[in-house]
Amino acid sequence: MQAKKAEMNGALVNKLLLMIKKYTIFNNKTRLFKFTMLIYFKFSKRVVIMIQDSKQLLFLSTVSFFAQMTIATVNLSLVYYLNDVMNYSASTIGISVSSFSISYVVFCILLEKPSKYLSPSKSIALSLFGMGFFIFVFLKSFSYYLIIINLIMYGAFMAFLWPHMASWFSRGRENKSLNKAISYFNFSWGLGVAFSSIFCGYLTEIDVALPLKVSIVIFISLFLFVLILTYKIPYLKAVESEEKYNKINCCKDNSTFLRFYSWVAVFLAYLFFGMFLNIFPLYAKNDLFFSETKIGFLLLSKGIVSCIAFYYLGKMSFWHFKSKYIFISQSVLAILCFITAQCYSFSSFFVSFLMFGIIFSLMYLQSIFHGVSGALNRTKRMTIHEVLLTLGLVCGSVLSGYIYDLLGFSSALNSFGFLMLFIICLELIIYVLFSKERAKK
Repeated sequence: MQAKKAEMNGALVNKLLLMIKKYTIFNNKTRLFKFTMLIYFKFSKRVVIMIQDSKQLLFLSTVSFFAQMTIATVNLSLVYYLNDVMNYSASTIGISVSSFSISYVVFCILLEKPSKYLSPSKSIALSLFGMGFFIFVFLKSFSYYLIIINLIMYGAFMAFLWPHMASWFSRGRENKSLNKAISYFNFSWGLGVAFSSIFCGYLTEIDVALPLKVSIVIFISLFLFVLILTYKIPYLKAVESEEKYNKINCCKDNSTFLRFYSWVAVFLAYLFFGMFLNIFPLYAKNDLFFSETKIGFLLLSKGIVSCIAFYYLGKMSFWHFKSKYIFISQSVLAILCFITAQCYSFSSFFVSFLMFGIIFSLMYLQSIFHGVSGALNRTKRMTIHEVLLTLGLVCGSVLSGYIYDLLGFSSALNSFGFLMLFIICLELIIYVLFSKERAKK
């Protein structure tokens, strides 16, 4: 009897153990299923974000390429139009063309605070429409004062474009991700500049006003492209203003002090570029008897090399947050001034332009990267960047033109070389003193 009872108890225990085992297996399977689905959704969400991010970069790169190509085409064709159609003198053309550059700088500063309440897409769309509209009105104007007003307004609407474009490219990014986005941005607008010289030259041969007319069409087409895509595509439509983005994400400012030295670098780079863009063609044509084709080829080679350098430097991180590369690049540019002052042949200038293309790319990247890295207000930082490069371009053109008229092009290069060395020495003194203060703290 006891044996039978023990057997029954044993069978009950076995049945109970079997039920526990089945439940445990089922429970484990449930857990495994839940875990698998969790991983799947998290991974798929990340993949979707990555795809959206890539598409967003492609969208911004496309807009950046066509916008810069069109702006550069307008800049190049304005000189020919004012000379051939309006019969303005060289000094009058110089004042007219510089009016929109000065306007751009002024309105970049004035619009920095109000425009941060606009979403980047609205700001870019407004800029493209405004530029297209005022170039259209410019072509219909024959009074000198109306032409100046239109060019000032053209520069004012341009101020809505680049600070917001660059800020959108860099939003929410740091380190390698930031570097990648900046390299996309720089490569796209750099390629636009390179293509503009060929594009503008071809259209000008047909009709001197044609580049401006085609530019209006591109501006308006690009405006519609931005407007439609940012309305139809949810993740582009969802991009809010910088002010709203910072409030939602509770961002903190973790800026690097290296931005100040990088901003000096971009000013010096454009100081040199202003001389080569506006004064070198006169020197090459009048003193060295280079043809327009050769001069255009030299400028184009610099643009192509800069694009390549932008692409490869965007994949590298050795220069991130390293002050020595900021000062080395500035020093190399100063030395290049002295070397180029001894150049008289086409081949020697070709090598000089290639060298400048590489150094220019590094100095430009340093300014954007260190300017926006860890920054809370990225539109403001990009405004500073844009203002400094425009001032460098204007100062480089004016100063080198003045020295060229008095002493010659070689003297202008040597003067710029000494000026750069002086500025670098001041920077190094400030850097050493600042480093000592930080070490005490």
